[in-house]
Amino acid sequence: MNTLKEVEKLGKIEYLLASTQRHIWRLRAWHEKYPESQLWTCGNIPRKLNGLPFTGVLNDTSMWPDDFEQMIFKGNRLLSEAVFFHKASNTLIMGDIIQNNEKIPGRPFTNFMFRLSGAAYPNGGVGLDLRLTFSDKRKARESLAKIISWDFDKLIIAHGPCVTANAKEYVKSAFSWL
Repeated sequence: MNTLKEVEKLGKIEYLLASTQRHIWRLRAWHEKYPESQLWTCGNIPRKLNGLPFTGVLNDTSMWPDDFEQMIFKGNRLLSEAVFFHKASNTLIMGDIIQNNEKIPGRPFTNFMFRLSGAAYPNGGVGLDLRLTFSDKRKARESLAKIISWDFDKLIIAHGPCVTANAKEYVKSAFSWL
């Protein structure tokens, strides 16, 4: 499957989002392909970064309230992440907080670090490196409670296979340390 062709079948590309600061670098190629699209990011990113004209910063107010719930996962001093719930498909969309990294052939140290951090396939989770950056666990628990209140059964994540069933239990398990 050609991802670009599949995306273009959906219609005009109007918005390009980086749900975390870590994913901002991916926007340049997409913006070159779709220069009329609005660029949105999460966190303390300047309105213009390396020549990219950002429209705004994502927050707790959904840009598409009929289709999506939206919130910023709080409590982490280093990572700001927008989390989305797509109502029609009962799907939670997260960027970096939960990871389920598959083994990379020829990369034993990386694979070891995935396992050590608690973010290795098949169980995945919130990696130890990220868990250690949550300084306000009360706010993080409030964010998690909001997510759990949504009626989702699927999970799309940036790092690893998506979860196509029982996603709410998967998310609860990933945050059991909290």
